[in-house]
Amino acid sequence: MKAIILNGGSSSRFGEDKSRYPIGSKPMIEHIYEKLKSVFDDVVLVGRPYKNFPHIVDVYKAGPVGGVLTALEVLEDDLFVVGCDMPFLMPTVVLRMLNFFKDVDAVVAKLDDGIHPLHAFYSESMKIYFSYSIEYGNASFRDAFEQCNVLYLTKEAFQDIHDWQKSFVNINTKSDLKVYEVK
Repeated sequence: MKAIILNGGSSSRFGEDKSRYPIGSKPMIEHIYEKLKSVFDDVVLVGRPYKNFPHIVDVYKAGPVGGVLTALEVLEDDLFVVGCDMPFLMPTVVLRMLNFFKDVDAVVAKLDDGIHPLHAFYSESMKIYFSYSIEYGNASFRDAFEQCNVLYLTKEAFQDIHDWQKSFVNINTKSDLKVYEVK
């Protein structure tokens, strides 16, 4: 099992590369990387490189689905996937999700605000479904999920973890940082 951080978006709404935007004393991507390293031995960036962090180049250029498919093919392992704009990721939430990752193709949170495919576990078996989504669909997670065995976790799975909702927050604009009182 490996973890990947998708680091390929344009950050157009943010106005600059949000993965490198400082939160406190370090860039957003370093917060995420360090939290993932507390859970996984191997953490790999997919998309743009950063410092000396391990990374692979997205060969599909088909949005997040292409990045995940690239990682599944190159790393040949099950994956935990997170976006580069989720600095409040909580290892306790990730571990809770991992507990449910048995005999399914994916474990994805389905919360009041929708599904969270960029804070999810994917088995190697997802390669065929993501390939199908890219080739015959619109390169969406929803297209892939219609074809496979996804376990959707609701808020009840996390309610005993203090502030669990923060783990699923992604930062799209600088005003999002103000909402979460990040300076």
